[in-house]
Amino acid sequence: MYETITTNIMVKNVKETVKFYEEKLGFRKILSVPEEAEILNFAILNKDKISIMFQEQKNLIEEYPTLKTEEIVPTFTLFITVDNVINTYHELKDIVKLAKDLHKTFYGKDEFAIFDNNGNILTISS
Repeated sequence: MYETITTNIMVKNVKETVKFYEEKLGFRKILSVPEEAEILNFAILNKDKISIMFQEQKNLIEEYPTLKTEEIVPTFTLFITVDNVINTYHELKDIVKLAKDLHKTFYGKDEFAIFDNNGNILTISS
């Protein structure tokens, strides 16, 4: 039986990514490898019920050579549900780059999307 799924996202700089998610989105680093260093290979961040893993590009390619790429180009979006999308929008709109402004979707939800520091798109909805 499947129990959970957690993304492991390839990034150029894990430390910068951790800083973005902590400072802009309120995530908390729960683990990094190494624990404290100038260059991190891997980190797990958590906020409420959400966990995200980030792994440094060279390190991840050593583990999975088929992922080899010169440039990391995002090919996915993360869909995050929150309890109040309007409040979250107002908290974030001036401190992050918006990918899509607050709007009503074709399926009746209010949502918006932001870019993280790596160009990944996080769609936020309630």
